[in-house]
Amino acid sequence: MNQYKIAFFDIDGTLAGHKTSEDNTILSRIPESAKAAIKQLRCTGIEPVIATGRNYGMIKDILNNLEVDNFIANNGRYVVFDHQTIAHDTFDKEHLAAVVDYFLSQKIEFCFETVEKLYIYESSHFTGDGSMGFKTIPDGSLPEDIIQLIVMNADNIPETVPVDGIKMLKVADNVYDVTMNQSSKAIGIQEILTSMNISAEKTIAFGDEVNDLPMFDTVGFSVAMGDGNPDVLQVADYVTTGVYDDGILNACKNLELI
Repeated sequence: MNQYKIAFFDIDGTLAGHKTSEDNTILSRIPESAKAAIKQLRCTGIEPVIATGRNYGMIKDILNNLEVDNFIANNGRYVVFDHQTIAHDTFDKEHLAAVVDYFLSQKIEFCFETVEKLYIYESSHFTGDGSMGFKTIPDGSLPEDIIQLIVMNADNIPETVPVDGIKMLKVADNVYDVTMNQSSKAIGIQEILTSMNISAEKTIAFGDEVNDLPMFDTVGFSVAMGDGNPDVLQVADYVTTGVYDDGILNACKNLELI
């Protein structure tokens, strides 16, 4: 398996478990065994790359702790390679206003997401997962450079938005990222592959949720977490153990990556 040059890692449900609370961080939910595996991969010549739906502001500490420089954030809409931003896509005002109007009319709680910040309206009842810090803005305002929106904490969240060009990506139970149709981790991967001048066959990806499926379709080999979405487990090339059962480390050892 040492033919691989890059290993792409989703965060939530893959590197980090879903044991959330009001005061924990994403980094605190990453098992020590997964951190060790990331460092060992680098020693074998495989470059770890984070590929997440979260924004840069929420993953800074993870990147620093794992000493990972290259990452795909916001479901492929913000990509950094070799300390250079190679993709930064944002909503246009028309699409953003239409999505916001729909959510407000349906009383669906949401937050705005930029590269580094999360915004909620003053009257919002949106709640995060313990790792999300919000800046409050006046009701009805539209922040600049919005990359995507997040909806969560509701049992009956619709899986579609009646706005042309917009889709909802399921990233966890009752959590959806709201983004443009052309957005995906696969697009971010292509940006990285072009920058590194390597083929997709030399890459491997680790994921757990349906927003990881485009990533699985793009790389040379895919690994699903044992406690992941059943639809993801069905299509993965390999299924490892769960996040808190040393899933990342077990896969790296069993696939002879380290």
